Amino acid sequence: MRFSVERDVLADATGWVARYLPRTTGGAHQVLTGLLLEAAAPAGTTAGGPAEAAGSSAAGSSAGPSGPALTIAAFDTEVAARAPIEAVVDEPGRVVVPGKLLADVVRSLPEAPVRVEAGGGHLLIECGAARFRIPTMDADDYPVLPEFPPPVGEVDTLGFAAAVAQVAPAAGRDEALPILTSIRLEIARHGLTLAATDRYRLAVRTIPWQPTVDEPDAVAHVPARLLAEVARTPTSASRIALGLGADDRGVLRFGLSVAGRQTIVRLLDGNFPNYRRLLPDRSELAVTAQTAALTAAVRRVSLVATRTAPLRFTFTEGQVVAEAGDGGGAQAWEVVPVEYSGPELSVLFNPAFLLDGLAAVEGDEAILGFASADPAVASTKAAVLTGKDDGDGYRYLLMPIRTSG
Repeated sequence: MRFSVERDVLADATGWVARYLPRTTGGAHQVLTGLLLEAAAPAGTTAGGPAEAAGSSAAGSSAGPSGPALTIAAFDTEVAARAPIEAVVDEPGRVVVPGKLLADVVRSLPEAPVRVEAGGGHLLIECGAARFRIPTMDADDYPVLPEFPPPVGEVDTLGFAAAVAQVAPAAGRDEALPILTSIRLEIARHGLTLAATDRYRLAVRTIPWQPTVDEPDAVAHVPARLLAEVARTPTSASRIALGLGADDRGVLRFGLSVAGRQTIVRLLDGNFPNYRRLLPDRSELAVTAQTAALTAAVRRVSLVATRTAPLRFTFTEGQVVAEAGDGGGAQAWEVVPVEYSGPELSVLFNPAFLLDGLAAVEGDEAILGFASADPAVASTKAAVLTGKDDGDGYRYLLMPIRTSG
């Protein structure tokens, strides 16, 4: 295999794909720590040499017969990532190179064209005055990457990224309950609904999308960490293509394609909680607060709270008092003006969970709704946080903390 490529193009692609390398592996799976490089024959050539058709203007072009000439990929048996890039291929081939090392090397190269050649169990990289010789891994041991599942539609990149960022913090971290580490995607003609819960809180967001199939109704449980990673990755692409379906072995997979870069993930199995029954139809008591002011107060007051201690919020006409600490140690309290005209209501919340919800609210004002007008009941039932102008687009349900006695 031999090709040349622009340094920035190669560095960007290897850096992106390397995000999906498994953290640790060994034994028979050691090859998965490598990045797979596949260079296609230039258009107008075959594996045996130039095409017989004389005068082919495509011969020697930088793209292969069906697109970009070089593909960089990673696969950890659960998630696959592919990044196709333009390159000038002099000799096609397929090689696996230690992934983290390759990404670090390419990132360190000087600003100059890069020439890459594989052979004899090594990959030779030349760029300006720099030379690297890296041992390769056995490409025959590398598993076959899954194909992108059947397309179902497209979604706005920024809108999807924002929705994932709102919902992902509520997903569970306990791998013993894998279904709770997922974001539930409910795919319907009227929109995409994203939901996540760790049993102590719930985040839900519905966004518009553009289906490309007649009957798009489906559900997919996608690892939250993967969607969060995709949402954080900068891109100039305005749309994300979505795919969903079973492969030839019957494994359900979900795919995202952004500017030609594909991420394909195996879906999680399990019964996701019936979260809709937890969402109240309306709020009997409602508090409207300036999001920034309430957020700042919660952060300040929680400085004196122990890691697992809740904050007490006491709502009275026109204000809320946030309190932390007890008589035996440091204490803090702060008064925040709010719009509230109900009875005195005292509630305990996990400050970190509340801050996650406030951070996801769009707009300057947040509404905290309680399902009961009875303070004794409201203090034990889930509260729902929304943005004042967000309608039903985003809802964050937070369970109060109950104290014994």
